[in-house]
Amino acid sequence: IETLLGYRELQHLDKAIEYLAKYQFYITPVLNPDGYQYARNRERLWRKNRIPGCYGNVEAIFGNCFYKLCYGVDLNRNWPDEFGGPSTSSNLCSVVYPGKQAFDQLETKAVKEKVEALQKETSIDLFLTFHSYSQLFLTPYGYTGDKVPAEHEYHKAQ
Repeated sequence: IETLLGYRELQHLDKAIEYLAKYQFYITPVLNPDGYQYARNRERLWRKNRIPGCYGNVEAIFGNCFYKLCYGVDLNRNWPDEFGGPSTSSNLCSVVYPGKQAFDQLETKAVKEKVEALQKETSIDLFLTFHSYSQLFLTPYGYTGDKVPAEHEYHKAQ
């Protein structure tokens, strides 16, 4: 536990032990390993995975792209809530391309299947993701600038 908290956070050790005894944690250190590796080595602010695709969805003979080869799907936008809505692009080369449909990427599909399996066994009290791109804390209402309604379930977390 000391390794997880770091030596500067040891004053929180008792609280951490309490949470570990009360809750089951599932941690995925990196959900987008190919995109992460590309960002580390080539383009610092890369945010999508690295799956190749043809711009305009036009493939030539032998599977090559007729127009332009583009890479990646923005996995943050590959979820069903407001899929393909504001803040996305149908342009495969765009940094905010969400994919052809929700959960069509292996990474988001794996998370969906794990969450569904867990929901059959127990209740999920919190689902939280951290994003390193632009160092923002994103919420489910991140697709709009509107305020979250006061009665929304988003406010019911304890």
